[in-house]
Amino acid sequence: MASLVPEEEEMGILEQYAKYNPVTFLFEFLAAYGWYVVGAIGLAVLVYKKLKPAFDKYNLIQQDAGHHKDPDRELSRMEAIQRAREKQQQLLEQASQRALEAQKEREERKRAERAEALEKYGAAVTGRKLGGSDDGYLPLSGGASASTYRPPKKSKCSGGGCGK
Repeated sequence: MASLVPEEEEMGILEQYAKYNPVTFLFEFLAAYGWYVVGAIGLAVLVYKKLKPAFDKYNLIQQDAGHHKDPDRELSRMEAIQRAREKQQQLLEQASQRALEAQKEREERKRAERAEALEKYGAAVTGRKLGGSDDGYLPLSGGASASTYRPPKKSKCSGGGCGK
């Protein structure tokens, strides 16, 4: 027996929701027309890359035409750029001056700490310079002037398996 009820009424509430769900609609659309979307995006990118230089040139011509009509505006723009550069230069010089003063202050503090340590501990703070010509001390010489390092002889039976 044929049903006189339309198809949507036969579907449950969840099936109807799934049919009109935007996410489901999007996935179905991409499944059906995905390659067309990819092609359209690729074509749009290609057209944009081809026409961008022409648009930039047109905008530059329009700006130049505006500057030729009103030279005072161009002059004020150039003065504003110069003021901005001078301000940036002043900020850079101030930052450089502060860094230089901070470095001098650190060096002075370190010098004062060394002087204080020298007064407190005496000459022991300065330490001993290795390889100095003061007393001929050479810490890597081994103490004897004629001894040198000789590596042990290599055995023909390495690994302990000789004669087995």
